[in-house]
Amino acid sequence: MRAIDGSRTRGLSARISMETVLLVALLGAGLSQAATEEAKPVPAVQKEAAKADAPKSDTPKVEAGKAETVKKEVQGPALSAPREMFELLEQRKRMLDKREATLRGSETHLLELKAELEQIVTRHEQAVEAEKKRRQAAQAKGGNEPAKANTSAKAAPAVNLNQAQLAKIYETMPPEEAAARLERMPERKALEVLRLLKGKSAGAILAEVKPDRAARLTEQLLTSP
Repeated sequence: MRAIDGSRTRGLSARISMETVLLVALLGAGLSQAATEEAKPVPAVQKEAAKADAPKSDTPKVEAGKAETVKKEVQGPALSAPREMFELLEQRKRMLDKREATLRGSETHLLELKAELEQIVTRHEQAVEAEKKRRQAAQAKGGNEPAKANTSAKAAPAVNLNQAQLAKIYETMPPEEAAARLERMPERKALEVLRLLKGKSAGAILAEVKPDRAARLTEQLLTSP
């Protein structure tokens, strides 16, 4: 009986030992397979998912680049427009300065011409006055002249009165209007009128006459008595 129990006990122990070995072997195989699975590469589906998620990390950089480009495009015309406006204003200013310088030169020339004409007319007035005094002195000496001379002497005051009135009219007239009247007169008549005027008035009127006609009148004032 004891021999039978001993054999049974040994058989059970052997069976338990066998099962233990099998369990250990299976456990080792499972751990090895798990390690192998972990070492395997990521499946294609996971790679695609990773690729799909990858651009999201670069999105801020792309958006920042686009924003910088738009900013440059917006700032480009905004910065160049004031520069172009400034250049146009500078060009306009140079043109105005040049025109102003030309006008000043013309004004200076007219003032010089006016002063010269005033001097000419003044000298002419002095010569006319001296000639008038000389004639008056000659007439005073020749008291026994013929009746014709007396008649001429009587008519002279009336002529002088008319000339004085004419001179007064032109001297009180605006220089532009007087110059316009002289423009329509023959040069001989215009010279007679200018000789009747004071130097300042004659110079102001001649300054408003056309340059070519004013030059001719000035030349004739110098050459003719």
